[in-house]
Order: sequence, then C-alpha cells, then structure tokens
Amino acid sequence: MKKRLLTLVCALALVLSLMIVPAAATETFFLGINDTLPVGSTQITPIQYNGWVYVPMGVFNSRVTGVNLGVYCGLTDNDQSLVFYNLSGRTLTFDLVNGTATSDSGTSPVPSSTVRRNGTYYAPAYAICQYFGLTYSFHSTEYGPLLRIKDSNAVLSESLFLSSTASLMRNRSGAGNNSSSNPPTTNPGTAPPPQQPAVPEEPVIPEREEPVPSFSLYLGVRAPSGVDLTGTLNALAGVNASAVVFFPANTLAENTAQLRQAVARGHKVGLIPQGETAQDQLNSVAEGSGQLARILRQETWFVLSSDQAFTQAGYLCWSPGLILSGNTKAATLYDNVVDYGSGRSSAGRVLLEGGGTSVNLSAVLNRLAEDGDAFRPPRETRY
Repeated sequence: MKKRLLTLVCALALVLSLMIVPAAATETFFLGINDTLPVGSTQITPIQYNGWVYVPMGVFNSRVTGVNLGVYCGLTDNDQSLVFYNLSGRTLTFDLVNGTATSDSGTSPVPSSTVRRNGTYYAPAYAICQYFGLTYSFHSTEYGPLLRIKDSNAVLSESLFLSSTASLMRNRSGAGNNSSSNPPTTNPGTAPPPQQPAVPEEPVIPEREEPVPSFSLYLGVRAPSGVDLTGTLNALAGVNASAVVFFPANTLAENTAQLRQAVARGHKVGLIPQGETAQDQLNSVAEGSGQLARILRQETWFVLSSDQAFTQAGYLCWSPGLILSGNTKAATLYDNVVDYGSGRSSAGRVLLEGGGTSVNLSAVLNRLAEDGDAFRPPRETRY
C-alpha cells in the first residue's frame, strides 16, 4: 500500500511540474527549438491556458521556424479537426468541435483540448511532445518563461542553451534597453553551426532582349513512383509557391513518405489515373482517393487529365498547358515559360516533372519571381 501511495505521489509531482503558473500579461513568452531561439511572432509564441503550455501550429512548420522537428500538422474535415503526424505514420487528432483528442493507437492525450485565439489554433505542447518523442522542458527565466522543444538533433544541454540565449532574451524582453551600456556577453559554450552541404551553382539565365511580360501561373508537379521530391519541393519553397502534386493512383502505398512531405509543406495532392480503359482509369482514381483518405485523413478531387469523364464523375481535371523537365537547360525552360505566359488573359498551368535534376527548375522559378510573375495557389474549382 505504501509503495502504491509513493508511486501515486511521484506521478502527481511529475504532472504538477509540467503545469505552469500563469505568466504575467506583460511577460514575454520565449520558444526554443533545438539550439535556436526563433524570433517571436504570433505564429510561434506559446500561451498558457488552464495551467498548461499551448503552442500554435506554426511551431511545427519549418518554413516559419527554420527547424524541422519531424512533426507536421494541418486542418482537415472542413476545419473540424486538427491533425499532427510524422512520416512514420503516427497521428494525433484533435476534434475541434467536441474538444477531444485521440491517437492512432486509440489513446487520449492529456490535455486533450485545443485553444483558439484570434483565428489561430493552439495545441498542448506536452501532449504533442510526449506522443511524438520530442523533449519538452520549461524554464522560468528572469526575462520571462521559456519553453524548449527539441529532438535528437539538439546539441546544447539545458544549461548551455540558457546561457547562450540569455542576451537574446534580454534584448527581446526590453531589459536590454535599461542596460545598453553593458556590452553583450559571449558564451564560449555555444556550439558552432553545422556545416551545410555544398549547393550546386545555380544556372545563369541570360537577359531577354525584348521586355518580359508579367503573368500568373498555377503549378503542378508530376511525382514518379518511388522518387524523392525534396529537391523539387525545395525549389517551390524558394519562391513561396504552392502546387498540386500528382501521384500515380495505384502506387500511393509505396509513396506514403512523399505524400506526407508534400502535404506538410503546404501543397495539394492529386491523382494520375492508371489503366488501359476509361473505366479502369476511373476505378483507379476512386480507389486511390479512398486510400489517400486513409493515409492523409483528407480527400482529393484533383486528377491529372483532360478527360471529361472525370469531370462528370465529380473530379477536378487539371491539364497542363506546358510541361517542364529539369533535364532541359534553364535558359530554354525560362524562354518556354515566358513564351507560354505572354499575352494570356488568364493564369496558365505549368507542370513540373518531379525528381531528378531540380537545380534548373529552381533557377527558372526564381527568375520568374524576380520578373514579377505570380504563382497562384491551387483552387478547388474548375480550371
């Protein structure tokens, strides 16, 4: 009996240590991710609610924080669910209507509710970190509360991290304004930044002799089965463009990681019909749509086709006006896009061949962005 009581007391002490006394309204709440202290904004600033620390969705968006923790999130079911998942298939779903949460194993996290403020959803940091194997630590510093989330890529210990970020927290909290005469201290314990891999030199695209017109484009990506799309998706991220990424309808199971990466990076997913007959192709898309719903917890209606049979079946046909392959010279690709976009009264559709050499595609997209051309987000309406 005493042993059980001692176990209960220890468990209670652990939970109490994770619950935080609400911070003063004027305090700055800091967020640390691995060895970084991202610049605070409403997209990543934690809040405290009912004694727990909650974080906005932006904390798990590497395009916002600059750090990929391997956990992604998104709204599904017409914004009635908030889903967190990783590439290993673990999912944590928050029901925004009923205020409950369940994992793919059927367990319920604690806490299990979300908070919405100013149109932004916040989820319990401890529950997410515990489920996905991230390390959660909370510190009360003289500059304000600090939540640190880290994975196996973090190098600094807690003490070294606090020491290396002290001057940043002081300046961001405004305390540095009261002691501007004191020079910032250096921290010999700060680990040097890891070396970045060599980036291939971007191709040079010569200037066109005639003035370059401005136009708008919708972008699509054709994803061959089993091909890594990271390079192509990086090229899109470089110009903040979102696209429809099309996968063969009969190979979704073997492309689960690529599917999740595409959705996690803000892109829509579409299907490439498979089969010899029209009915075979319709069946492949129907089966693929159901499989996508199981993998991603969301449906898709985009189909890479111009066949009106898909439109009659309720799908959105996406047919490109121009196809770009990274194996073609960047200057040629650029000229092809400009010629295609010139004089258009509506946005054109350009399909990128995913995988392979993405350096040329990146150079073309960057040059188009410099020209002032617009990349429109996918529309779930008729094209």
